Amino acid sequence: MGDAVEALFVSSCSEENTTCSVQDLRTGTDLMKYKGGGNAQRHSLAMIGLNYVLAANTMKPLLHVWPINKQEQMSSLRFVLPGKANAMALSPDGAYLVVGIQESIYIWHMNTGRMLSTLSKHYQAITCLRFTDNGEHFISAGKDGAVLVWDLTFSVAPLDNGSQEGSEPLYSFSDHGLSVTDLHTGIGGIRSYLYTVSLDRCCNVYDLSGGIMLLSIVFPVALHSVVVNRMETSIYVGSAEGKAFVFHNWRAPRMKEYHLEEDEAQAFIGHTVGKPITSLALTMNAQQLISGGEDKQVCVWDVASRQLMKSIPQNGVITNLRIRLLSPGIFQPQHKQPQLFADSLKRMISPPDINDYIELFVTKEYPKERGKPKRNFNKSYLDPENNKILQKMQLVNLCDDDDAIDFDEETLELTEQSPKVADVPSADVGEVDCDNIEEEDYEAHSNAPALQELIAENRRLKKQNEKVLAIMAKYQADNSENVKAPPERNRKKARRS
Repeated sequence: MGDAVEALFVSSCSEENTTCSVQDLRTGTDLMKYKGGGNAQRHSLAMIGLNYVLAANTMKPLLHVWPINKQEQMSSLRFVLPGKANAMALSPDGAYLVVGIQESIYIWHMNTGRMLSTLSKHYQAITCLRFTDNGEHFISAGKDGAVLVWDLTFSVAPLDNGSQEGSEPLYSFSDHGLSVTDLHTGIGGIRSYLYTVSLDRCCNVYDLSGGIMLLSIVFPVALHSVVVNRMETSIYVGSAEGKAFVFHNWRAPRMKEYHLEEDEAQAFIGHTVGKPITSLALTMNAQQLISGGEDKQVCVWDVASRQLMKSIPQNGVITNLRIRLLSPGIFQPQHKQPQLFADSLKRMISPPDINDYIELFVTKEYPKERGKPKRNFNKSYLDPENNKILQKMQLVNLCDDDDAIDFDEETLELTEQSPKVADVPSADVGEVDCDNIEEEDYEAHSNAPALQELIAENRRLKKQNEKVLAIMAKYQADNSENVKAPPERNRKKARRS
């Protein structure tokens, strides 16, 4: 099979029959060329694992599919779309296909070819689509400047329960004033960061867990592409003037909108001036930046020095750049790929079929709603020694008495065997509470033999309580010597006005 290499998938708009070409990023040699699909639309190049390559046509409502080791597309498949695709995205597992056609979003299930849902919340044509890294959500952006975050599960739910909840996005951002040209999602699913660029010169950073905008970076020129390294410490953007800029997150100021001046912007200069950079990509180690633009050039940059390492000429305007780590042996014709999708895509929403579900036999009755576990505050979760002290403290009946009775160390061992106050029959005690006895009635009640025993027992238990508290205080003092005290924080003194 050979050693793994970083392969660069490049699609360009040219008059040739090649839709996408694969090149070895290290040597620049061609590994494969996929033909017969016309020109690939921007933001419409995807892969199903390392088995198939998909691309949408710029002129026709078609979706072309190639086996990764063959130049000709699959003749048995004909993916006809309801309209010309503006953007396309595949879920990471290759099970769901999301296509933007004009202002609407269409969702298909790849294994069955069923159209699951259509979403229409944009007011102008959709420009880009992208899934999160775990495939649970996807993001759409359009020429209207809106950025919408969708939950995939709720987006296809109206077929099952008739609810319209899935037709509403999870988040709706309208901070851009012009068309959104590209977006990038970080690692972490819905807890990741979202990066968007627009023709209004802004690169916005959103927190998807809270649905808020953290920072808006205003560049000197309009922006067409964006990519972020794995650590999300550096943001690379491609501008309309043929320059790529980098912004480091650790230098972000404590403000929501930051204007980046041209003299402080670190630029990668090498493309033709005035030709926009349409696509950006980073190598696996994030040490090299790959850029492609309308000047028909693919440039490879060293990130640390911002120096141009090499330039790879292409036959047309660059529309898509993808980097995959793979072995050159997968391009050999003898390898066969399993077909993981249907032969065609349905053009209308069809009702669910009984074969689309898995029947489950539930033998236990479960509550309808998910309840929270009830906490039992009467149950202690202490270690055996502390639990023993707590049990002894519960035996003590606190009663006001100033008399003192001396006892020895053996009383602690006899505490568990001593009779509790609650064990005394209520008929003998006469339901007398020693806390509520008045001084004038004390002598009248003191003649009862049961009451005298109760008072004596209360005095003895009170002394035992004092002894137990002393032992527990000593135990805590001994343990505190072994625990390192946390360092004191230097707090700033408040300024006096």
